[in-house]
Amino acid sequence: MNLQAMKRAAVPLHAEVAAVLRHQIMSGELPAGAKLPALRELTEQLGVARMTVVQAMNTLEEEGLIQKQSGRGTFVKDVAIPERHRLHRKADISQIYAMVDRLEVSVLQREEVIEKGENGQYFRSMRRIHTRGGKPFCLVDLKLDDGIFDRAPDRFSREIVVSVLKDLGVSIDAARQRVTISYADFAMAQALDVKVNSAVFRVVREFLDKDGALIYCATLSYPGDLLELDMEFATGPV
Repeated sequence: MNLQAMKRAAVPLHAEVAAVLRHQIMSGELPAGAKLPALRELTEQLGVARMTVVQAMNTLEEEGLIQKQSGRGTFVKDVAIPERHRLHRKADISQIYAMVDRLEVSVLQREEVIEKGENGQYFRSMRRIHTRGGKPFCLVDLKLDDGIFDRAPDRFSREIVVSVLKDLGVSIDAARQRVTISYADFAMAQALDVKVNSAVFRVVREFLDKDGALIYCATLSYPGDLLELDMEFATGPV
């Protein structure tokens, strides 16, 4: 991983590093009490000089977001996270099917990883890029029920998972998704060919069966300039 995506010449590199970590803390992605990677590990992961990371960490400490504990490491402090206002909207699952019809898949994680859920259910974990017209459109981290994966492993490994589920006639009793605005971290910026800290749409999507068991879940990250949400509201007496 490197910082080739950092192209803002007017913004110091340590400020970019601090901004990424700040977004992760204020969004709850790094919860209170979470331990940050060691300085050497962050330096290697980000491909920057040690002093750059030190300056970024000092900035976050001054802002009261992290706390350095001698001999233990650096931890996220318990800070007030801004409350999000939710707008609920119902839609038909056919809209998801229509959206993925024109997409292509580039696999980032070559081998699917088998993970065991808290209820003993097994999932295949995959990471891939969806492209449109040969350009990155979406970064996807997904989990698929292992039993369903085994029904068409070759297809699930190289095609859009949602499309394969539809073709196989997998029964989906409930579907839901949550959309928030987030910011591109280092890996995401490199994968989507965008600038670090640029706005992205973060979509968390889940499909459940008739028993309420999770079939499929995915976190999808779209560059902010490639996705538009269009909503129509019914009008009538208030």
